[in-house]
Amino acid sequence: MYPTIIVSNFFENPDEIIKYSKIISWHKATEKDFWPGYRSENLFYTNKKLHDEIVKKILKLYFGNTNCSVDSTNVQFSKINYEDWVQHKHSRIHKDSFELAAVIYLNKTNNMQTGTSLYDEQKRPKISVSNCFNTLVCYDGNNYHGATDLDKNERLTIVVFIDKIKEM
Repeated sequence: MYPTIIVSNFFENPDEIIKYSKIISWHKATEKDFWPGYRSENLFYTNKKLHDEIVKKILKLYFGNTNCSVDSTNVQFSKINYEDWVQHKHSRIHKDSFELAAVIYLNKTNNMQTGTSLYDEQKRPKISVSNCFNTLVCYDGNNYHGATDLDKNERLTIVVFIDKIKEM
Protein backbone atom coordinates (compact mmCIF):
# COMPACT_ATOMS: atom_id res chain seq x y z
CA MET A 1 0.00 0.00 0.00
CA TYR A 2 1.33 3.41 -0.99
CA PRO A 3 1.18 6.35 1.43
CA THR A 4 -0.65 9.55 0.56
CA ILE A 5 1.70 12.35 -0.53
CA ILE A 6 0.84 16.03 -0.99
CA VAL A 7 3.19 18.34 -2.92
CA SER A 8 2.74 22.10 -3.26
CA ASN A 9 4.05 23.94 -6.33
CA PHE A 10 4.10 20.76 -8.42
CA PHE A 11 4.69 22.50 -11.77
CA GLU A 12 7.43 25.09 -12.22
CA ASN A 13 5.21 27.05 -14.61
CA PRO A 14 1.57 26.11 -13.97
CA ASP A 15 0.30 28.99 -16.13
CA GLU A 16 1.76 27.24 -19.19
CA ILE A 17 -0.08 24.06 -18.21
CA ILE A 18 -3.37 25.97 -17.92
CA LYS A 19 -2.70 27.70 -21.24
CA TYR A 20 -2.16 24.29 -22.84
CA SER A 21 -5.47 23.03 -21.39
CA LYS A 22 -7.29 25.70 -23.41
CA ILE A 23 -6.13 24.35 -26.79
CA ILE A 24 -6.66 20.60 -26.32
CA SER A 25 -9.64 18.48 -27.34
CA TRP A 26 -12.13 17.56 -24.64
CA HIS A 27 -14.47 14.57 -24.49
CA LYS A 28 -17.65 14.55 -22.42
CA ALA A 29 -18.28 11.55 -20.18
CA THR A 30 -20.88 9.11 -21.42
CA GLU A 31 -23.32 7.10 -19.31
CA LYS A 32 -20.79 4.24 -19.30
CA ASP A 33 -17.85 6.33 -18.07
CA PHE A 34 -16.89 6.16 -14.43
CA TRP A 35 -16.16 9.89 -14.19
CA PRO A 36 -18.17 13.10 -14.57
CA GLY A 37 -17.48 16.09 -16.80
CA TYR A 38 -14.87 16.25 -19.53
CA ARG A 39 -11.45 14.72 -20.06
CA SER A 40 -8.66 15.07 -22.56
CA GLU A 41 -6.97 12.22 -24.35
CA ASN A 42 -4.16 10.51 -22.46
CA LEU A 43 -1.21 12.90 -22.63
CA PHE A 44 0.96 9.90 -23.52
CA TYR A 45 -0.46 10.31 -27.05
CA THR A 46 -0.85 14.08 -27.28
CA ASN A 47 1.99 15.55 -25.20
CA LYS A 48 4.45 12.80 -24.27
CA LYS A 49 6.94 15.28 -22.81
CA LEU A 50 4.39 16.58 -20.27
CA HIS A 51 3.13 13.05 -19.59
CA ASP A 52 6.63 11.76 -18.88
CA GLU A 53 7.50 14.76 -16.69
CA ILE A 54 4.44 14.18 -14.50
CA VAL A 55 4.91 10.41 -14.20
CA LYS A 56 8.64 10.75 -13.48
CA LYS A 57 8.05 13.35 -10.73
CA ILE A 58 5.43 11.16 -9.07
CA LEU A 59 7.56 8.02 -9.20
CA LYS A 60 10.47 9.99 -7.74
CA LEU A 61 8.30 10.88 -4.73
CA TYR A 62 7.88 7.20 -3.92
CA PHE A 63 11.10 5.63 -5.19
CA GLY A 64 13.68 8.43 -5.13
CA ASN A 65 16.20 8.16 -7.94
CA THR A 66 15.66 4.43 -8.33
CA ASN A 67 14.72 3.53 -11.88
CA CYS A 68 11.20 2.16 -12.26
CA SER A 69 9.26 0.73 -15.11
CA VAL A 70 5.50 0.95 -15.47
CA ASP A 71 3.23 -1.03 -17.73
CA SER A 72 0.31 1.38 -17.77
CA THR A 73 -0.22 5.10 -17.31
CA ASN A 74 -3.07 7.46 -17.97
CA VAL A 75 -2.56 11.21 -17.54
CA GLN A 76 -5.50 13.41 -18.52
CA PHE A 77 -6.80 16.90 -18.03
CA SER A 78 -10.19 16.83 -16.32
CA LYS A 79 -12.79 19.52 -15.92
CA ILE A 80 -15.99 19.10 -13.98
CA ASN A 81 -18.81 21.55 -13.49
CA TYR A 82 -21.27 21.32 -10.64
CA GLU A 83 -24.17 20.07 -12.75
CA ASP A 84 -22.15 17.16 -14.17
CA TRP A 85 -20.94 16.22 -10.70
CA VAL A 86 -24.47 16.27 -9.22
CA GLN A 87 -25.82 14.04 -12.01
CA HIS A 88 -22.94 11.53 -11.75
CA LYS A 89 -23.68 10.10 -8.31
CA HIS A 90 -22.62 6.48 -8.90
CA SER A 91 -18.86 7.11 -8.77
CA ARG A 92 -18.45 9.83 -6.17
CA ILE A 93 -16.68 7.51 -3.72
CA HIS A 94 -14.74 4.82 -5.55
CA LYS A 95 -11.51 2.88 -5.96
CA ASP A 96 -9.35 2.89 -9.06
CA SER A 97 -7.91 -0.14 -10.81
CA PHE A 98 -4.39 1.36 -10.76
CA GLU A 99 -1.66 1.14 -8.12
CA LEU A 100 -1.22 4.92 -7.85
CA ALA A 101 -3.73 7.68 -8.50
CA ALA A 102 -3.14 11.42 -8.32
CA VAL A 103 -4.86 14.76 -8.80
CA ILE A 104 -3.10 18.03 -9.64
CA TYR A 105 -5.31 21.07 -8.91
CA LEU A 106 -5.22 23.87 -11.50
CA ASN A 107 -7.86 26.36 -10.31
CA LYS A 108 -6.35 29.69 -9.29
CA THR A 109 -9.51 30.72 -7.50
CA ASN A 110 -10.99 27.87 -5.60
CA ASN A 111 -13.10 26.80 -2.74
CA MET A 112 -10.82 24.90 -0.38
CA GLN A 113 -13.65 22.40 0.20
CA THR A 114 -13.62 21.23 -3.44
CA GLY A 115 -10.57 19.02 -3.12
CA THR A 116 -10.27 15.25 -2.70
CA SER A 117 -11.17 13.05 0.24
CA LEU A 118 -9.88 9.59 1.07
CA TYR A 119 -12.12 7.14 2.91
CA ASP A 120 -11.75 3.98 4.97
CA GLU A 121 -13.32 0.66 3.97
CA GLN A 122 -16.65 1.73 5.50
CA LYS A 123 -16.48 4.87 3.31
CA ARG A 124 -15.99 7.18 6.29
CA PRO A 125 -13.73 10.20 5.57
CA LYS A 126 -10.17 9.86 6.85
CA ILE A 127 -8.21 12.51 4.88
CA SER A 128 -9.39 15.63 3.04
CA VAL A 129 -7.05 17.56 0.78
CA SER A 130 -7.91 21.13 -0.25
CA ASN A 131 -8.18 22.22 -3.86
CA CYS A 132 -5.07 24.39 -3.64
CA PHE A 133 -3.64 25.74 -6.91
CA ASN A 134 -0.72 23.74 -8.34
CA THR A 135 -0.86 21.12 -5.58
CA LEU A 136 -0.59 17.37 -6.19
CA VAL A 137 -2.22 14.73 -4.02
CA CYS A 138 -1.10 11.18 -4.77
CA TYR A 139 -2.51 8.08 -3.10
CA ASP A 140 -2.90 4.34 -3.40
CA GLY A 141 -5.52 3.65 -6.07
CA ASN A 142 -7.01 0.93 -3.87
CA ASN A 143 -8.14 3.56 -1.34
CA TYR A 144 -11.71 4.76 -1.55
CA HIS A 145 -11.61 8.38 -2.68
CA GLY A 146 -13.59 11.09 -4.46
CA ALA A 147 -14.08 14.80 -4.88
CA THR A 148 -14.99 16.25 -1.49
CA ASP A 149 -17.50 18.69 -2.97
CA LEU A 150 -17.94 20.99 -5.93
CA ASP A 151 -19.19 24.54 -6.14
CA LYS A 152 -20.45 26.59 -9.09
CA ASN A 153 -16.90 27.07 -10.42
CA GLU A 154 -15.53 24.58 -12.91
CA ARG A 155 -12.90 22.29 -11.37
CA LEU A 156 -9.79 21.95 -13.57
CA THR A 157 -7.31 19.21 -12.70
CA ILE A 158 -4.94 16.70 -14.17
CA VAL A 159 -5.73 13.15 -13.12
CA VAL A 160 -2.96 10.55 -13.12
CA PHE A 161 -3.11 6.77 -12.96
CA ILE A 162 0.01 4.57 -12.81
CA ASP A 163 -0.05 0.78 -12.74
CA LYS A 164 2.25 -2.24 -12.59
CA ILE A 165 5.22 -0.37 -11.14
CA LYS A 166 8.47 -2.30 -10.95
CA GLU A 167 11.72 -1.11 -9.38
CA MET A 168 14.72 -1.87 -11.53
